[in-house]
Amino acid sequence: MTNQKRELFAAAIAAEITPPIGARMEGYSARKNPSNDVHDPLYASLLVLKSHDSAIAFITLDLIAVTLSFTNRLRAALSPLLGVAEDCILVAASHTHSGPAGFLGKIPLLSPDEDLQLQESVLQRVIGAGIWAKNHLQPAQVGMGQGWVHGIGSNRNDPINGLSDDEVNILRVDRIDGQPLAVLMNYGCHPTVLGPDNLALSADYPGAARAELKKIYPGTIFLFTNGATGDVSTRFDRRGQGFDEVERIGGILAGEVLKQMQLVNPIPEAALSGRISPVKLALRPLPSLEDAQSQLNQLQTELDNMRQAKRPHGEIRKAVTKVEGAQVQLARIQENSGAAFVDTQVQVLRIEPLAFLTIPGEPFASTVLAIKAESPANPTVVVSYANDYRGYLPDAASITAETYEALTSPFDETAASQLTQAAMALL
Repeated sequence: MTNQKRELFAAAIAAEITPPIGARMEGYSARKNPSNDVHDPLYASLLVLKSHDSAIAFITLDLIAVTLSFTNRLRAALSPLLGVAEDCILVAASHTHSGPAGFLGKIPLLSPDEDLQLQESVLQRVIGAGIWAKNHLQPAQVGMGQGWVHGIGSNRNDPINGLSDDEVNILRVDRIDGQPLAVLMNYGCHPTVLGPDNLALSADYPGAARAELKKIYPGTIFLFTNGATGDVSTRFDRRGQGFDEVERIGGILAGEVLKQMQLVNPIPEAALSGRISPVKLALRPLPSLEDAQSQLNQLQTELDNMRQAKRPHGEIRKAVTKVEGAQVQLARIQENSGAAFVDTQVQVLRIEPLAFLTIPGEPFASTVLAIKAESPANPTVVVSYANDYRGYLPDAASITAETYEALTSPFDETAASQLTQAAMALL
């Protein structure tokens, strides 16, 4: 990379946040037992970039998601410590389904109550990382890479014709000597190689990708952010659901990141900025209790027939999730609070010309691809599970098809449209 005209400083650190064995796990309604092992450690990773007049910070977490209240606590603690405005602090979860429970609000049949003690423990680990980063800022230079990867994830409702976003984006931060200090990677796919039978805490394939990259660059901090995940998973691409498969898929991602690390385009000025926009999302009208129960009964019958016919595993898994979605929808109706809206936010961090746009939940590939196509910032990196979690953000096609994502979501397609409009306004 070439020397930069704008003086830039950076610090990066990873702090372990693995909870004790025996912690409740998040991600699958079918999983009933707590963790009984740790396969690989979970981390909170922090990257701080500062210039003479601005600063931004990325925090990535090996968790299923975070709430806005948790993010606000982190921002309030780190902002004065790091000298970074709260609007310029981005908090993103990887969405591993083999991490601890306790970071989401209560979601019927899916998530129990929050674990405030565990949240406080992670908060303190990140604050400690912030103290370290404040004292270890060093001159740096940055570049961006953009590639594509295949064989990890595909559209989990329609693997043949359905959309997925195969793009891999990286931000490489180098020391002045040209050695990589940190690499932030972005790729959109559910970290669900491991299924509900797994009781070992793990970061799933993003953690395996990091581990592979650390073998080559042991002194580099690797941060993972997710992208277009709402209807994209490893369901039709994985060859199993064990840790060997986690390592295989993680190796595919690591290979593309390693390639792009050698092909980065320098960002000569690296002007930094951040903005947040509040968004009020309208909740969808729910069907009657009777209609929801009838829908669940119909989907259960279809699943039973598929099992008797010994249909392929991927098709049966899709049918199973539809039944689970109908169960969640029924539970939502039974626990209906009567609310009409929820409050959340979108955020943009800029490292000119690069833009990072956050989505507070699980955007579909159609939404993310449309944002990238319409964005005035090139490239635009969409970061999901960022700063807040509001569930699936379905598109119209998934609602018509009565997919798992559409059934469990508290929204119809207008939520994705609202978030897209707010994002375009920020960009």
